[in-house]
Amino acid sequence: MRENTMKTKLAAGQPVFGSMITFPSAAVVEMLGFLGYDWVLIDNEHGSITIDLAEDMIRAAEYSGTAPIVRPVGNRPEIIAPFLDRGAWGVQVPHVNTAEEARAAVKAVKYYPDGDRGLFSGGRPAEYGFNQATPDYVADANRNTLVCLMLEEVEAIENIPELVNVPGVDVYFIGAGDLSQSMGYPGQQTHPEVQALVEKGVQQIAAAGITAGCSCPDNLVPHYLELGVRYFHNTVGRLIQGASNEYLKTMRSAADGL
Repeated sequence: MRENTMKTKLAAGQPVFGSMITFPSAAVVEMLGFLGYDWVLIDNEHGSITIDLAEDMIRAAEYSGTAPIVRPVGNRPEIIAPFLDRGAWGVQVPHVNTAEEARAAVKAVKYYPDGDRGLFSGGRPAEYGFNQATPDYVADANRNTLVCLMLEEVEAIENIPELVNVPGVDVYFIGAGDLSQSMGYPGQQTHPEVQALVEKGVQQIAAAGITAGCSCPDNLVPHYLELGVRYFHNTVGRLIQGASNEYLKTMRSAADGL
């Protein structure tokens, strides 16, 4: 398996910035890589990306130098493993609330002795078994595959002291959108109570020496960097919206002078 450049950056304490895509497009993933994104989140949970459609997106990410991470629809081995077998460099597992659920995610991602992922050394991540002995591939995969777990309910934030003791987790990502709903403020990510709970959570995660991630408006990124967050992503839709708004504003302003 190729070296996971994003894990290397995170291990050095560097922030990484990605973009989430919910529709199948290898070309857009490739563009994100060439634009300089550290990673891309290929979203199986909320979009129309299936296992088979994800494979070319993963390949495009590798080619353009960005880390392909998949968000599966659930925390089950039969959902997670197929994306890894097609070459994903890691997963961002949604709705993890307990240490038991965290351990289950790690077991689904890692081979023995770190987990119990079904062994297959003849696929893409193992270069189809052509160039590496199986034990070496297993060791490389366990070292390079990233485990990011999403904390999206109040229960998850309350359980952070137990969650941070689960071995094998690289990133705990607080999803403020679902968290706001769990708190009774759906869609109000910047509500003071929601932000207070997000801040509490990321500080606990960072204090435990684990990489913290969170969803937040772009203007709050500097604040969360100061709190220790190192794992961020925006969305392709928001990128298109922002660039389009700016373009149309400029063009229509010019046209108004005609």
